[in-house]
Amino acid sequence: MPIAQTQTFEKLEGNSYPLIPKGIYTAELLDVEAVENETYDSKMGKTTSKQYQTDLKWQFTLLAGEDKSQSEEKLRNLRGRNIWENYGQSFLYAGKNGKNNLYRIVEAFIGRELTREEEASGISSEMLNSFIGKQILLSIEPKTSKAGKTFDNIIDYLTAQTQLTPLTPAEREKATVSKKERETADTATQSPNTPSAGTDGVAEGRENEYVNAEKLANEQPQEGQATHPQYKQEDDSINVGNIPFN
Repeated sequence: MPIAQTQTFEKLEGNSYPLIPKGIYTAELLDVEAVENETYDSKMGKTTSKQYQTDLKWQFTLLAGEDKSQSEEKLRNLRGRNIWENYGQSFLYAGKNGKNNLYRIVEAFIGRELTREEEASGISSEMLNSFIGKQILLSIEPKTSKAGKTFDNIIDYLTAQTQLTPLTPAEREKATVSKKERETADTATQSPNTPSAGTDGVAEGRENEYVNAEKLANEQPQEGQATHPQYKQEDDSINVGNIPFN
Protein backbone atom coordinates (compact mmCIF):
# COMPACT_ATOMS: atom_id res chain seq x y z
CA MET A 1 0.00 0.00 0.00
CA PRO A 2 1.46 3.44 -0.95
CA ILE A 3 2.34 5.95 1.75
CA ALA A 4 -0.39 8.46 2.51
CA GLN A 5 0.20 11.76 0.71
CA THR A 6 -0.46 13.71 3.91
CA GLN A 7 2.43 12.09 5.75
CA THR A 8 5.64 14.08 6.30
CA PHE A 9 9.01 12.70 7.41
CA GLU A 10 10.96 15.14 9.54
CA LYS A 11 14.67 15.41 10.15
CA LEU A 12 15.66 14.44 13.68
CA GLU A 13 18.62 16.16 15.30
CA GLY A 14 20.91 14.20 17.61
CA ASN A 15 21.63 15.42 21.10
CA SER A 16 24.76 17.53 21.26
CA TYR A 17 26.71 17.98 24.47
CA PRO A 18 29.93 19.89 25.10
CA LEU A 19 32.88 18.30 26.85
CA ILE A 20 32.65 17.76 30.58
CA PRO A 21 34.82 20.44 32.26
CA LYS A 22 38.02 19.27 33.95
CA GLY A 23 37.33 18.31 37.54
CA ILE A 24 36.43 15.60 40.05
CA TYR A 25 32.87 14.30 39.91
CA THR A 26 30.77 11.87 41.91
CA ALA A 27 29.39 9.20 39.61
CA GLU A 28 27.31 6.04 39.85
CA LEU A 29 28.39 2.87 38.06
CA LEU A 30 25.52 2.13 35.72
CA ASP A 31 26.96 -0.97 34.05
CA VAL A 32 30.08 -3.06 33.49
CA GLU A 33 30.56 -5.80 30.92
CA ALA A 34 33.37 -7.97 29.56
CA VAL A 35 33.89 -7.85 25.78
CA GLU A 36 36.37 -9.29 23.30
CA ASN A 37 38.30 -6.70 21.28
CA GLU A 38 40.91 -7.23 18.61
CA THR A 39 44.41 -6.40 19.88
CA TYR A 40 46.28 -3.38 18.57
CA ASP A 41 49.01 -5.47 16.94
CA SER A 42 46.35 -7.58 15.25
CA LYS A 43 44.62 -4.46 13.93
CA MET A 44 47.94 -3.19 12.61
CA GLY A 45 48.56 -6.46 10.78
CA LYS A 46 51.52 -7.43 12.97
CA THR A 47 50.14 -10.90 13.71
CA THR A 48 49.66 -13.84 11.36
CA SER A 49 46.05 -14.25 12.52
CA LYS A 50 43.52 -12.11 14.33
CA GLN A 51 44.11 -11.95 18.07
CA TYR A 52 41.69 -10.78 20.72
CA GLN A 53 41.80 -9.68 24.34
CA THR A 54 39.16 -9.34 27.03
CA ASP A 55 38.38 -5.73 27.94
CA LEU A 56 35.99 -4.32 30.51
CA LYS A 57 33.50 -1.63 29.52
CA TRP A 58 32.52 0.63 32.39
CA GLN A 59 29.61 3.06 32.11
CA PHE A 60 29.47 5.78 34.74
CA THR A 61 26.72 8.38 35.16
CA LEU A 62 27.46 11.69 36.88
CA LEU A 63 25.38 12.52 39.95
CA ALA A 64 26.29 16.19 40.20
CA GLY A 65 28.26 18.92 38.51
CA GLU A 66 27.80 22.18 36.71
CA ASP A 67 29.20 23.53 33.46
CA LYS A 68 29.17 27.25 34.18
CA SER A 69 30.06 28.08 30.60
CA GLN A 70 26.63 26.91 29.47
CA SER A 71 23.45 28.99 29.73
CA GLU A 72 21.01 26.23 28.74
CA GLU A 73 19.91 24.24 31.79
CA LYS A 74 20.21 20.77 30.18
CA LEU A 75 23.83 21.55 29.27
CA ARG A 76 24.68 23.39 32.48
CA ASN A 77 23.45 20.61 34.80
CA LEU A 78 25.79 17.61 34.49
CA ARG A 79 23.68 15.16 36.51
CA GLY A 80 22.80 12.26 34.25
CA ARG A 81 25.73 12.70 31.86
CA ASN A 82 27.42 9.44 30.86
CA ILE A 83 31.13 8.74 30.55
CA TRP A 84 32.73 5.44 29.60
CA GLU A 85 35.96 3.54 30.08
CA ASN A 86 35.67 1.29 27.04
CA TYR A 87 39.06 -0.41 27.14
CA GLY A 88 39.40 -1.18 30.83
CA GLN A 89 41.87 -3.97 31.51
CA SER A 90 40.55 -7.28 32.80
CA PHE A 91 43.62 -8.12 34.86
CA LEU A 92 45.53 -6.65 37.79
CA TYR A 93 48.90 -5.20 36.89
CA ALA A 94 51.34 -2.78 38.53
CA GLY A 95 54.14 -1.55 36.30
CA LYS A 96 56.47 1.40 35.96
CA ASN A 97 53.53 3.82 35.83
CA GLY A 98 51.82 2.38 38.88
CA LYS A 99 48.63 0.37 39.14
CA ASN A 100 46.42 -0.15 36.11
CA ASN A 101 42.81 0.97 35.90
CA LEU A 102 41.29 -2.29 37.20
CA TYR A 103 43.36 -1.94 40.38
CA ARG A 104 42.35 1.70 40.79
CA ILE A 105 38.65 1.18 40.05
CA VAL A 106 38.32 -1.75 42.46
CA GLU A 107 40.28 -0.04 45.24
CA ALA A 108 38.25 3.15 44.79
CA PHE A 109 35.01 1.21 45.25
CA ILE A 110 36.16 -0.82 48.26
CA GLY A 111 37.93 2.16 49.85
CA ARG A 112 41.26 0.45 50.50
CA GLU A 113 44.12 -1.36 48.82
CA LEU A 114 43.64 -4.98 47.85
CA THR A 115 45.28 -7.52 50.16
CA ARG A 116 47.88 -9.97 48.87
CA GLU A 117 45.30 -12.73 49.21
CA GLU A 118 42.78 -10.79 47.13
CA GLU A 119 45.43 -10.05 44.50
CA ALA A 120 46.37 -13.73 44.33
CA SER A 121 42.78 -14.93 43.95
CA GLY A 122 41.93 -12.31 41.32
CA ILE A 123 38.88 -10.12 40.83
CA SER A 124 35.67 -12.06 40.36
CA SER A 125 32.80 -11.04 38.14
CA GLU A 126 30.62 -11.17 41.27
CA MET A 127 32.71 -8.43 42.87
CA LEU A 128 32.59 -6.25 39.76
CA ASN A 129 28.84 -6.67 39.41
CA SER A 130 28.42 -5.71 43.08
CA PHE A 131 29.76 -2.24 42.24
CA ILE A 132 26.81 -1.49 39.94
CA GLY A 133 24.71 1.21 41.59
CA LYS A 134 27.56 2.28 43.88
CA GLN A 135 29.27 5.67 43.85
CA ILE A 136 32.83 6.63 43.01
CA LEU A 137 34.81 9.81 42.31
CA LEU A 138 36.06 10.30 38.75
CA SER A 139 38.85 12.69 37.85
CA ILE A 140 37.91 13.81 34.34
CA GLU A 141 40.02 15.81 31.92
CA PRO A 142 39.44 16.30 28.18
CA LYS A 143 41.99 14.55 25.99
CA THR A 144 42.89 15.07 22.34
CA SER A 145 43.77 12.06 20.20
CA LYS A 146 46.53 11.94 17.60
CA ALA A 147 43.84 12.49 14.98
CA GLY A 148 42.88 15.77 16.64
CA LYS A 149 39.57 14.64 18.19
CA THR A 150 38.89 15.70 21.76
CA PHE A 151 36.91 13.49 24.11
CA ASP A 152 35.92 13.12 27.77
CA ASN A 153 38.68 11.14 29.49
CA ILE A 154 38.83 9.57 32.97
CA ILE A 155 42.33 9.99 34.38
CA ASP A 156 41.81 8.57 37.89
CA TYR A 157 39.35 6.86 40.23
CA LEU A 158 38.90 7.84 43.88
CA THR A 159 36.79 6.70 46.81
CA ALA A 160 33.61 8.74 47.35
CA GLN A 161 33.69 9.91 50.97
CA THR A 162 30.22 11.45 50.74
CA GLN A 163 27.21 9.76 49.15
CA LEU A 164 24.99 11.83 46.88
CA THR A 165 21.40 11.19 45.89
CA PRO A 166 21.51 8.05 43.73
CA LEU A 167 19.96 7.86 40.28
CA THR A 168 16.22 7.37 40.25
CA PRO A 169 14.77 4.48 38.21
CA ALA A 170 13.74 7.02 35.56
CA GLU A 171 17.25 8.50 35.44
CA ARG A 172 18.81 5.04 35.14
CA GLU A 173 16.48 4.19 32.29
CA LYS A 174 17.32 7.44 30.51
CA ALA A 175 21.06 6.87 30.98
CA THR A 176 20.91 3.27 29.75
CA VAL A 177 22.20 2.95 26.20
CA SER A 178 21.04 0.17 23.91
CA LYS A 179 23.46 -2.37 22.47
CA LYS A 180 22.89 -0.97 18.98
CA GLU A 181 23.68 2.56 20.14
CA ARG A 182 26.84 1.37 21.89
CA GLU A 183 28.04 -0.50 18.79
CA THR A 184 27.46 2.63 16.73
CA ALA A 185 29.32 4.70 19.29
CA ASP A 186 32.27 2.29 19.34
CA THR A 187 32.54 2.39 15.57
CA ALA A 188 32.35 6.16 15.43
CA THR A 189 34.59 6.81 18.45
CA GLN A 190 31.61 8.68 19.81
CA SER A 191 29.82 8.62 23.15
CA PRO A 192 26.04 8.29 22.54
CA ASN A 193 25.09 10.77 25.26
CA THR A 194 28.06 12.98 24.49
CA PRO A 195 28.17 13.47 20.73
CA SER A 196 30.10 16.10 18.77
CA ALA A 197 32.81 17.45 21.10
CA GLY A 198 32.38 14.91 23.87
CA THR A 199 33.45 11.47 22.71
CA ASP A 200 34.70 8.61 24.81
CA GLY A 201 37.93 7.78 22.99
CA VAL A 202 37.01 4.22 22.16
CA ALA A 203 39.47 3.85 19.33
CA GLU A 204 41.74 6.74 18.43
CA GLY A 205 44.45 7.74 20.83
CA ARG A 206 44.25 4.47 22.75
CA GLU A 207 46.93 2.51 20.92
CA ASN A 208 49.07 2.16 24.03
CA GLU A 209 46.43 -0.08 25.58
CA TYR A 210 47.21 -2.86 23.10
CA VAL A 211 50.86 -3.62 23.77
CA ASN A 212 51.87 -7.28 23.40
CA ALA A 213 52.59 -9.50 26.35
CA GLU A 214 56.25 -9.91 25.34
CA LYS A 215 57.01 -6.35 26.44
CA LEU A 216 55.87 -6.85 30.03
CA ALA A 217 55.61 -10.56 30.69
CA ASN A 218 58.85 -10.64 32.69
CA GLU A 219 58.62 -7.18 34.21
CA GLN A 220 58.11 -7.04 37.98
CA PRO A 221 57.19 -3.94 40.00
CA GLN A 222 60.27 -2.43 41.62
CA GLU A 223 60.46 -1.82 45.34
CA GLY A 224 59.39 1.67 46.27
CA GLN A 225 57.77 2.49 42.93
CA ALA A 226 54.61 4.59 42.87
CA THR A 227 51.37 2.69 43.32
CA HIS A 228 49.28 5.37 41.60
CA PRO A 229 50.28 7.18 38.40
CA GLN A 230 50.23 10.95 38.25
CA TYR A 231 48.02 10.68 35.21
CA LYS A 232 46.42 7.93 33.20
CA GLN A 233 49.03 5.90 31.27
CA GLU A 234 47.82 2.58 29.93
CA ASP A 235 51.04 1.50 28.19
CA ASP A 236 51.41 -1.33 30.70
CA SER A 237 48.76 -3.46 29.04
CA ILE A 238 49.48 -7.08 28.24
CA ASN A 239 47.73 -9.68 26.18
CA VAL A 240 45.50 -11.55 28.63
CA GLY A 241 44.44 -14.45 26.45
CA ASN A 242 46.08 -16.97 28.77
CA ILE A 243 45.44 -15.21 32.08
CA PRO A 244 42.55 -16.70 34.10
CA PHE A 245 39.81 -14.22 34.94
CA ASN A 246 36.84 -15.20 37.07
